[in-house]
Amino acid sequence: MRARSVLAAVAVLALVAAPVANAATKKKVTKPKVYCNLLTDPANDFTATAMPADKSPALDVLGGELATGSKTVMATLKLGSVIVSPTGDPWSELGYDWKFGAQSTLGQTYAFTARTSLGNPITGSATVDNATIPGVKFSVDKVKNTFTWTFPRSAAPNLSRPKNVFHGFFAASNFFSDSADTTAATPPTDVYPDKGLHCTLHPA
Repeated sequence: MRARSVLAAVAVLALVAAPVANAATKKKVTKPKVYCNLLTDPANDFTATAMPADKSPALDVLGGELATGSKTVMATLKLGSVIVSPTGDPWSELGYDWKFGAQSTLGQTYAFTARTSLGNPITGSATVDNATIPGVKFSVDKVKNTFTWTFPRSAAPNLSRPKNVFHGFFAASNFFSDSADTTAATPPTDVYPDKGLHCTLHPA
């Protein structure tokens, strides 16, 4: 009887100890880092040098974001406003243009541009080292006050290379080809690794 009691006690101890042992062997799950606010700029810090009287919020750069997926690349530029119609913003008749971009640790400069003049709709394009990227889709969101550029990553051959990290984000607005708002240099810690998770942009 004593032998059976000892065996029963050992069995109970084994059952109690098993969850503890399993818990100890489980590895902690590390959540992937999420990136956002890659470029920010204070509001109302712009001055149209060619025409100081122009106080259009469309010239006020507020921030920019970049995200890459397995198939596409997305970039957004946030402004004080994207209303540039002749009635809503007559200064835009003389010509506005905007730029957002970043450097790559692989040695390239990615730039996303938009422009309008003479009451024409805003159009957008993108380049890598000043070479035009084909297949760019451009849209204007009048609710979020953003421009968005999207293009297939296959259109930029360097994106097939590994260990690509974006940094040195920049943005600017111009009135009549003269500077209106230019962002300050971003710190070295503000980076976005290729295919990293982004808090607001979700490219395919």
